[in-house]
Amino acid sequence: MGMSETSMLAGLKQQEYTGENRCMPCTVVNLLIAVGLAAIASLVTVELGAVVLFLSILAIYFRGYLVPGTPTLTKRYLPNRLLAAFDKHPAHETDTDDDQQWETLEKLEDYRQNAVNPEEFLLDIGAVELCEGGTDLCFTAEFEDRVEQALASVAIGEDDSPNGIPAGIQGDDGRNVIAEIFGVDTNSIRFKDREYPAISVSRRIRKWPSASALGVDVAHHQALGEQSSRWQSVPAKQRIDILRSLRSFQETCPNCGGPIVAGEEVVESCCASYEVISVGCADCGTHLLELDPEKLEEGAGGFEP
Repeated sequence: MGMSETSMLAGLKQQEYTGENRCMPCTVVNLLIAVGLAAIASLVTVELGAVVLFLSILAIYFRGYLVPGTPTLTKRYLPNRLLAAFDKHPAHETDTDDDQQWETLEKLEDYRQNAVNPEEFLLDIGAVELCEGGTDLCFTAEFEDRVEQALASVAIGEDDSPNGIPAGIQGDDGRNVIAEIFGVDTNSIRFKDREYPAISVSRRIRKWPSASALGVDVAHHQALGEQSSRWQSVPAKQRIDILRSLRSFQETCPNCGGPIVAGEEVVESCCASYEVISVGCADCGTHLLELDPEKLEEGAGGFEP
């Protein structure tokens, strides 16, 4: 098949429902419907059944579905447990893939030698301190200044691109910073074309609930690097966990300047609805952090040593 033919076929695809955006529960349901239709058609002739099955699979491949409105049907009629097996909101994802990714001899040795107690580490380098008149932790004035300067360079909300990546993280410089955070080679970083920030890191898709969430992670990473040379020695998996937790330390929204609040919300993925504990902006509704309530009950909501 020539290049022009390949391009023409690729152009027939509905990108919002195919490829990485394909809803797997919807695809499974549509394939079952296709098999059923083919079985009925085969009662007339076997050849007709084969044609119906072929055309149905072709439609699912190019359009993402056979029956319009499948996402609504799957949400309404498929059990949540079955949907969760195919489609997880980021807050409900487990660390199984993480464990497999990090469990190499090199990574395990690095973790053994350099793992830190996150709370003690942040206190030692002067990034956090006890809040005035309380027992919670807050940013120190020095570190907060570093964060504000870093946030200005990230340029959240300025000239946002359709893929949800803040303006200050676009291009090679942004890829370098993301590579530093995850401890990988810059060549393994790919920005994905989605409505929310999604970055391919060594063939695994990393997702953030908003451009502000990604921007805050980058700003905190840069500020921690300036605060102490010890930050880059912290194992990559711990760096990622610490940055995620530090999003809740923001007192004002990096997107609209309003206060940060926490509350329960229902969020939508392609095929299901999920309850999450959200930390985000009261004025503009931007989410910085989304947590699975069940994990919070198990005590996994704070820093993970």
